[in-house]
Amino acid sequence: MSVHPRVAQIQWFRFSPAAILISVLTYWIFIPTLHADGAVVPSQYPNSQNQKLVLSVTIGYDQHWLSLADIETLPIYDIEMTHPEGISGRFTGVWLNDLIEQQGISADQRIRLIALDNYTVFLEGKERARTRYFLTTRLDGEPIALDQLGPLTLIAPDNLAAVRAGTMPLTRWIWSIKELRKQ
Repeated sequence: MSVHPRVAQIQWFRFSPAAILISVLTYWIFIPTLHADGAVVPSQYPNSQNQKLVLSVTIGYDQHWLSLADIETLPIYDIEMTHPEGISGRFTGVWLNDLIEQQGISADQRIRLIALDNYTVFLEGKERARTRYFLTTRLDGEPIALDQLGPLTLIAPDNLAAVRAGTMPLTRWIWSIKELRKQ
């Protein structure tokens, strides 16, 4: 009994080690990409108890510091992704607008985020209304180390695919954030 050539191809694919390897690699590469491009979910971690001061907040002449625990008094969320700068894992954090509101800054006001190297990003209220920014506080459940873009990073999960594709700039994705200022 002879087998049709197409059936022979399918049978080869079903049982060959190469086919299994291709399937595993496809799953390993493709599935995290699907998850990363929009799945911000309630966090699996408890809110941080870490009292290390990580963010200076300046509103007019008032300046105060926030710890990870202070920031994470807000609802926390997770996103599994690879940052365009290469850091991969489960990022935990809060929505930037929630933090701004908690600090007494109105939604329509301009803010300035300043990194440890003094790189600065200004975000207008209208821009924050269009794009949901996510302030990450942890990577894989731990505070984000300086060599992993910490202590805080800003991402826009809905724009991840466009940033990776090069159709949207990475300039708003500031990392190593040390200060938030109301402008």
